[in-house]
Amino acid sequence: MKSKIIIAYAFLVIISFQNIMGQRKNSGDNIDLTRSEPYLTGELITPDLNVDQKTYFNSDWLSGDIDLSNGEVVRNQLINYNGLLDELFWQEPKSGNEIKLDKEAIKQFHFLNFKGDTSVYFRKIKIKRNIIADSSEIFGEEIYNGNLSLFVLHTFVRDGSELINVNGIPCQKDIYAEEPIYIFRSASKTFITKNLNRKNLYLFAPDKKDKIKEFLKTNRSGSINKSYLIRLTQFLNTDVGGNQ
Repeated sequence: MKSKIIIAYAFLVIISFQNIMGQRKNSGDNIDLTRSEPYLTGELITPDLNVDQKTYFNSDWLSGDIDLSNGEVVRNQLINYNGLLDELFWQEPKSGNEIKLDKEAIKQFHFLNFKGDTSVYFRKIKIKRNIIADSSEIFGEEIYNGNLSLFVLHTFVRDGSELINVNGIPCQKDIYAEEPIYIFRSASKTFITKNLNRKNLYLFAPDKKDKIKEFLKTNRSGSINKSYLIRLTQFLNTDVGGNQ
């Protein structure tokens, strides 16, 4: 059985003379040569071989920073995110154990370098998926932050199964396909869609169909990537009036 534990991760950081001088120059405050890192809390788990590895945001652990809900930041930790479970996992540096972190304690996390991209942030946001369910908090990748912001939920749907052997015992493993959900959000409106086709974008701004049609004609090419999503969000905000 999984056992709930609290990981008290604390150590003293020795600040170099250069950093001390830089902080004094910038703030003029007294510098404390030692400080305690904030705590990470979570659940010790045994990696599940039946979980489709494609449902993880990255194929392996990556260095990242974790912003806690209390305002503290835990820096340069090995983390990975699973979109199917909507959970952030942490590799405890001393033991190497895999910890499922408490979602309630996390505000956002940042992968320091994801395939050369240093701007990958996941922020915990509250959404209402349908008219029946209550609002829930989920981690969304922040693609663009402005008057109109865009978040992508890296969700998955079951796409079949396969038979695998675990310690000589055959068992069935589910296979999943990613089905991202796009959330456009401003101070006055939230628009959620699974597809960024013309029909769905018309729902965002029914009176701006001509502008949307022209944008898609001149900008859309190939697969949807981050650059395209940023251009689309900026267009919806400025030309279509997403901040209204």
